[in-house]
Amino acid sequence: MGRKVRRRKSKDPAVIEQLRHMRGVAGMEREEFFANGGDVKQWRPPKRVEVDRRRQANKKACRGRVRC
Repeated sequence: MGRKVRRRKSKDPAVIEQLRHMRGVAGMEREEFFANGGDVKQWRPPKRVEVDRRRQANKKACRGRVRC
C-alpha cells in the first residue's frame, strides 16, 4: 500500500485562481471526451506501481532465515 502525501495548499489568491481555472479546463476536456464516446477505462492512465526498495529490503531482511 502506498503512503499518502499531503499536498501543501497555497494561500496566494493568484495561485488559487489559476488552479480553479485549470480544474475548469480539465472538467471541460473530460466532458468532451465522454461526449465523443469515450469510457472511463480509456480516460484513466495506466496504473504504475513503484516499489519502495528500502522498505522491501527491510522486509526481506526481517523475514529471512534466522542464523545461529
